[in-house]
Amino acid sequence: MNTELLKIIIGLIVSVTGMILLARIWKVHAFLSLLLASLTYGFINGKSLAAILQSIQAGFGTLVSHIGLLVVLGSILGMLLEKSGGMEAISTNLLRVFGKRNSVAAITVIGAIVGIPVFCDSGFIILSRLIPSIAVKAAVNPASLSLGLASGLYTTHTLVPPTPGPLAAAANLGAADHIGFVMLLGIAASVPVTIVSFLLAKKFGRKISSSLVDVEIPSQKNRATWKAFLPLLLPIVLIALASIPEVTGSENIFFNIVEVAGIPVIALSIGVIIALPMIPRENKAQMPSWMGEAIKDAGSILLIVGAGGAFGAVIKSTNVDVVLKSYVSDSPTQGVAFLILAFMLATILKTAQGSTTSAMIISSSLLVPLAINAGLTSPVEITALVIAIGGGAMTVSHVNDAYFWVVSQFGKIGSSDMLRTYTILSLCQGLTALIVSIILLLLV
Repeated sequence: MNTELLKIIIGLIVSVTGMILLARIWKVHAFLSLLLASLTYGFINGKSLAAILQSIQAGFGTLVSHIGLLVVLGSILGMLLEKSGGMEAISTNLLRVFGKRNSVAAITVIGAIVGIPVFCDSGFIILSRLIPSIAVKAAVNPASLSLGLASGLYTTHTLVPPTPGPLAAAANLGAADHIGFVMLLGIAASVPVTIVSFLLAKKFGRKISSSLVDVEIPSQKNRATWKAFLPLLLPIVLIALASIPEVTGSENIFFNIVEVAGIPVIALSIGVIIALPMIPRENKAQMPSWMGEAIKDAGSILLIVGAGGAFGAVIKSTNVDVVLKSYVSDSPTQGVAFLILAFMLATILKTAQGSTTSAMIISSSLLVPLAINAGLTSPVEITALVIAIGGGAMTVSHVNDAYFWVVSQFGKIGSSDMLRTYTILSLCQGLTALIVSIILLLLV
C-alpha cells in the first residue's frame, strides 16, 4: 500500500470518527462538524489551508446550486399539502390500498418505482412529506417509513437506467445499444435488493426515533382525492417523461416541451402552483408565515447538505481515483472474481468521495480495458458488471454523501442514528446487488 492511499484511509477514519464524536458527545451542529471533518481530512493529506478552503467553497457551491431550489420548492410544496389536508387524503388512500400493516412495504415499493426515472434526492424531498400522516394513521415509527422510502429510491436510482450512474456505466462498458436490456435486468436485480431494503428498514426503524411524527394533521373535509394527489404526482410524472427522449433518442415538439417541463425545478414549481388553490379561503391570511417557515426549514437543510458536498469535494481533491488506478490496471482477474473487483473498486470510490454517480462513472471507465480481457462482452455479462458496480456504488452512504443528509434532514433522523441504520442498510443493499450480479453471470 503506497503512502497516498494510506493517508486517504487514515484521513477518512479520523475525520469521520471525529465528526461522529463531535455530534454525539459535544452536540456540535452537523454543519460545523462537517466543516471540521473537511479541514481534518485535508490537513492529514497534506493540503494547504487555502487549497482546503477552495475545495470546501467549490463543493458547497456546486451542490447547493444543483439541489438548492429543489429543497426550497419541495419544502414549500410539502407545507401546502400538509396545511391543506392533502397529505391526509393521500395517506388515507394509500393505506386503504395497501393496508396499515403493509405501510413500510408500500412506501419502499413506491420509492423503488419513483427512483427509476427520478433522482433519489428529488424523490425523497417530494415524497417524505407523506411520512408523518402515514405514520400516525398506521401507528408505525416514521423512521421505518423514512428508511424504507430512502432505500427504495436508492435501489433503482443506482441499478436502473435512465438515471446517470447506471446509464453512463452501461455506455462506458459498450452497452449503449442495449440500454433497454440493461433496464430490464436492472429492474429484475432491484427486486431482491428492494426486499432486503424493506426488511431492514422495518427492523432498524424500531431502534431509532424521528421527530416527523410530531405534526398536526389537518382535516380533509370535502377534499377530492385527485386534487390531493395531483401536486405530488404530476412533478414525478413530468420528470419521468423527460427521461424518455434520453433513452429512446426520440425528438419531436411534444418531447421538447416535456423535456423542459420535466426539469426538476420546473416540475416542482408546477406542483407548487397547483397546490396553492388547495389552501382553504379562511387560512389564506396565514400563507405568508407558512411560506416563511418552509423557507427557513429549507435553509437549515441546505447548510448541512452543502457542508456534506464540501466534505466530498475535499476528499475528491486528493485524487483517490488516480491513486486507485494503478491497483486496477494490471488486474488479471476474470469472471466472478472480476465482478468482486469491480464491486470493491466502486465501494472504495463511493465510500471515499460520497457520490454514487461519480463512483459508477469512474469505476466503469477504469474497468473498460479490463472487462474485455476478463471475457465480459455479451449484453448479459456487461449488465452483470453494471449491477456489480452499482452494488459497490451503494456501499456505503455516510456523512460525505449529500443523499445521506437529505434523508437525515427531511426524515428528521439524527446523524448518529443514520450511521447505525441507513449506512448499514446501504451496505446490505450493495452486497445483495453483488450477489445478484454473480448469480446472473453464472446463469449465462
